Amino acid sequence: MGKTSQKIQKPLLDFRSIKDDAWYTVDRLVLSKQNTVLTVKFSGFDEEDDEKFNVKGFKTVNELDQFLNRFRPACVQVQDGECYDLRRGSDVCAVLEEGENDHKFYNGVIESIEREPHTRKGGEERCSCIFVLGWLEGPNARCTEQMGIKRICKLQPGSPLFDYSLECFMKRSRQHLDSLLK
Repeated sequence: MGKTSQKIQKPLLDFRSIKDDAWYTVDRLVLSKQNTVLTVKFSGFDEEDDEKFNVKGFKTVNELDQFLNRFRPACVQVQDGECYDLRRGSDVCAVLEEGENDHKFYNGVIESIEREPHTRKGGEERCSCIFVLGWLEGPNARCTEQMGIKRICKLQPGSPLFDYSLECFMKRSRQHLDSLLK
């Protein structure tokens, strides 16, 4: 019997961009040889969209902690059959459609849900519920918007420090800050 090879997909991260404060999926983090520069490469974006951070760019532990809070385990789109997992007050990440091809992800909270009967098409369940989302971030912060389930993603629990490059960069940054205090 022949062997099958499966590509093992590593867990993904989301990063809240410095440029527009939207959340983007990270393709990979690239650490310099000295562990002093971290490059965030985004999935589906060109090299000019990369964001680079230097250990020396952080002047306080608070700044470094704020930087770490820009990372999180990648969000997952809510599937039609999972809509009943969402409740009023659920924290989510959702797509803000700013144009035909301009979609950005920002955090929000489910304000209310108008439950509708689900339909079936081709054996697949289709959610028809209407969700009212209160935007917490982005250009529509403190506004609400109605949307369907296709625009809503679940936040995943856990620390982003499962990524080795991020962990090394954070450790090196803390060492640098410690050296400034001596």
